[in-house]
This record gives sequence, structure tokens and C-alpha cells, in this order.
Amino acid sequence: MAGLSGDALRGAGDMTLRAMLRLWWLWLAIAAALGGALAWGHYTRLRADLAATRADLAAAQGRVAAYAEAAEIRRRSDETQARLREEAAALDHQLEQMEGGDAPLSDYLRTAAGRLWR
Repeated sequence: MAGLSGDALRGAGDMTLRAMLRLWWLWLAIAAALGGALAWGHYTRLRADLAATRADLAAAQGRVAAYAEAAEIRRRSDETQARLREEAAALDHQLEQMEGGDAPLSDYLRTAAGRLWR
């Protein structure tokens, strides 16, 4: 290229530019392929994230269901305990109101009662 004049170099540069412009469809295809590859990579990453999120959601829903079941069991247990306390209080009141409820107990009955109400 040392022997070429400025016009010749400019003409060679124009030819290269013209040749590149003639292949616009090739450049467009390359850009589309690159864009498609990037979009596909993004799509597959989003699909993986979605699958992981769905797995996390299923695990969280399982925990929520377990907590709800535990709360229901606790509620029923609390109701049973309250009912038993009420029945015991009613029995104590009934025994206090009976004739002789304030009389001292024999050693045998005192020991038996102590074991029952311990």
C-alpha cells in the first residue's frame, strides 16, 4: 500500500464499505442470531428461576398447612383443658356443698384424696 496514492486508498476504503453495505442482510442475520442467543439464555435463566420459585412456594405452602394443623390441634387441646378445668371446679364445688363436706377425713381417705388431686 506504500505505492498507492490517497485517491486510491480512499477508493479502496469505499469499496470495502460498499462491500460491507451490500451484505447488510448478513449483518442483520448475525445481529438477529446474537440477539436470539441472548434472549434464549435469558429465557432459560427465567425458567430456572420460575421452577425454583415454584419449589419454594410449594415448601412454604406445606409449612403453612403444617402450622395451621398445629394451631387447630392446639385449639382443640386448649378447649379440652378448659372443659376439664370447668368439670373439676364443678366437682370441687359440689363436694364442698355436700353435707359433711367440711368434716375431717380419715387418714385413709385423706391419703387417697391426696393421690387423686396431686
